Formats: sequence, structure tokens, C-alpha cells
Amino acid sequence: MTKYKRIALYGSKDKGGAGLSTALLGMTTVLRATGRDAFGVLAIDADGFSRTFTQRLGQRDDGGALLRDQDPLTGVGQADLFARDGAAPIFDAIESDARAVVVDTPAGGLTQSSRLSVNLTGRDLVRHCVENDRTAVILVPFGPNMASIRGVADAIQTFGPDATYVAVRSSVGVEEADYRLWDTHGFSDRYGRNVGGRTRKLFEEAGGRLIVAPALAAGANAVAEAMSLTYGDAVTYRQAPWKIYDAANVRNWLNSWMDQLRSIADTLGMEDVECKAY
Repeated sequence: MTKYKRIALYGSKDKGGAGLSTALLGMTTVLRATGRDAFGVLAIDADGFSRTFTQRLGQRDDGGALLRDQDPLTGVGQADLFARDGAAPIFDAIESDARAVVVDTPAGGLTQSSRLSVNLTGRDLVRHCVENDRTAVILVPFGPNMASIRGVADAIQTFGPDATYVAVRSSVGVEEADYRLWDTHGFSDRYGRNVGGRTRKLFEEAGGRLIVAPALAAGANAVAEAMSLTYGDAVTYRQAPWKIYDAANVRNWLNSWMDQLRSIADTLGMEDVECKAY
């Protein structure tokens, strides 16, 4: 019997619009498809305000309404990082039998993770993973601007040396050449201060891994959301106004996510796993 590596994928960001929820939706869809008959993937939405993760992946009744009580192994469990004791469901999920736990957090969640309660910090979350034989994989999305890139360094400071770091570079509306501040050489600003490069150096010294979040056609994404289609269901759904063209866009997007997860298979403990996209 294959012994799968136990992991917790904890998405963290301060800047809104970084694409964290969409990235985690793609990753969770691929992980659940891959583990369908072999292992469980538990999902937690810790954004008490927007609940994007729940809206796009949650279980619904026959009328399309989200179920109040979600099974986190097939839908999305609930937490609220900004509520008092709101991180408790995350700690419970880490103790579960699920092979993978995926946690989506809100804008400002990175700073909030430095103080999960009056006693606990992000490093205690990582310690709890270690104590439960689970690798803490901190996912940090970033774009080409300085504030977004700085979030990668902030995450390393917040969660410490016992976590594994995966930086998720956005490709929505930008190209690789736009990431000039991610370059390790950096340059000086008008005041002679060193700009750029330092975060990437720190990230590489921490053994961080870089993946690219593939872009999804905006029209297909918007219609899927309006129709309450999960990305996994969207590939095979065939009723108007959903089009085969839309389904093909989502299919290839999920295939791209599968390729990204394969590129960090050793980090995820999936070297010997046959990966599936949907």
C-alpha cells in the first residue's frame, strides 16, 4: 500500500487580488481528482467575509443553495481567521486523517497569521503540523510589484524555518519579463537604496519552490461562477449557456495546474502518484 505524505497547504497573503483563492481552487480540484480513490483532501475556507473558496467549491442542495453544513472532504469546511478563536477549525483539520489539508485565507491573512490567538502564531501552526506528521506548505501568491513580492519574505518570517515555501507567481495580465523586482541582482533606486532581489535570495535560501499560476479565460471563469459550476464539473457540463469552448478553456487550465503540481511533486509527496486534472 502506498504511504502518502501528509501535507497542509496553507495559502497566505496580505494584498487582495493576488489570485490566492483561484490558485487554491485549481490545486484542490487537481488534488481531489488525483486522490479520488486513494486519499482524502480536506478544504477549509478561513475568509469569513467573501467566502470565495466556498462559493466556487462548496456543496449545494438540489436548488443550488450552498449547504449550511459542509463536508470538508467533498465540500469546504468553515473558519474565520479574524474571529476570536477563528483558527481553531484549522488546527482541527490538521489533526484529521485526510492526506492533504488546503486552507484559503483572506486579504490581510498573512499579518493575521502572526497572531492567531493571544498565545499562538503562525509558527505554532507549523509546529502543530509537525506534531501531526504533516508537512506545512505555505503558499504565497505574488505579482510583479514590490509590495506583493515582499509578502514572500514576510511569510518566511511569519512561519519560520520548519515550513516549506511555495511562491505562486501570477500570469494574469503579466509576463515573466515583468518580474524585474524578483531578479536576484536587483538595482538601486534614486536614493541609492538597493531594490529588488533580496526576497528571492531569502526564498531560495529557505529552499522555496516557485510555480506559475496559469491564467484562465475571463469569460469562461465568469460564466462558470454565475452557473455555480465547480471547475471539475465544468469540464463535462454540456447545458447552455455553458459552451464546449468554455469547457475546453477550463479543461486546459486544470491540465496546466496539474503540470505545475507535478513540478513540485517531491514537495507534495506525489512523486509516485498518477496525477489527474479532473
